[in-house]
Amino acid sequence: MRVNTTLDDRLVRALREGADVLPEDLTMLNCYLKMIDRLLAEKAAEFEPSWSQACDAAAEIETLQTLEAVVAERSITVQAGDLGAVRAKLEIWRALADGASDGDLSTPRNRLILSVEADLERLSFDAQA
Repeated sequence: MRVNTTLDDRLVRALREGADVLPEDLTMLNCYLKMIDRLLAEKAAEFEPSWSQACDAAAEIETLQTLEAVVAERSITVQAGDLGAVRAKLEIWRALADGASDGDLSTPRNRLILSVEADLERLSFDAQA
């Protein structure tokens, strides 16, 4: 099954106009990051037979990384209105942390975030009960 990895208009506009054109929907922003991650993985797996093609692929990867940063910035500015939105922000953090040099989830900083995530899960469950 092939995953849809086409960029929508807002993402393309975000490259030119900045993060403000992206929606204030944390779930959608998380979906954007997942799509960008899939595109980056596809690019990393490609073999470029010529220097020119390798340079083109590098430029595409750089564009995707820039786009990832724009989506992350938009996620920072969106205020979470409920526990679900806070959890969405944590999912975005996790997606970004996976690619970061400090993405080791065993570090104290990252374990703290995981603890917050567990607390939110528990509180969310308690609120529904």
